[in-house]
Amino acid sequence: MKRRLIAAALILVFPFGLAACGAQSKEAACKHIQKAAVSANKSAKIKGTSPDDIRDSLDQIIKTYKKANKKITNKKVKAAFTPLIEDLEKLRDATKSPGASTGGPDLMTDMSNHGKALNDLCGFDWGTGQ
Repeated sequence: MKRRLIAAALILVFPFGLAACGAQSKEAACKHIQKAAVSANKSAKIKGTSPDDIRDSLDQIIKTYKKANKKITNKKVKAAFTPLIEDLEKLRDATKSPGASTGGPDLMTDMSNHGKALNDLCGFDWGTGQ
């Protein structure tokens, strides 16, 4: 009798174990990005026009996005989001030497393409997280 009860309990609990071990859904992963974008837009206000001000704001945005990226386990979403973070890091690094050639047009094209890929995958405007 005890074996039957244990077997029945295992059968009932087994699907929950599978659900807990399952891969992260695209929607759940995209939700992390959406929340990060909203948070970054609220907290990273550019205080001035100097390279230092812009770099500080970009640092805040990058920090927020990297924190969200750590929570993403969905391979497709991570593959679309990581290059966008890398583009933001390149943009931030370009503010360290504003007079130097930093490949600005190429970087902007890359950011646009990576943003579009993320938008196509998650279905929101990557600039606002909506």
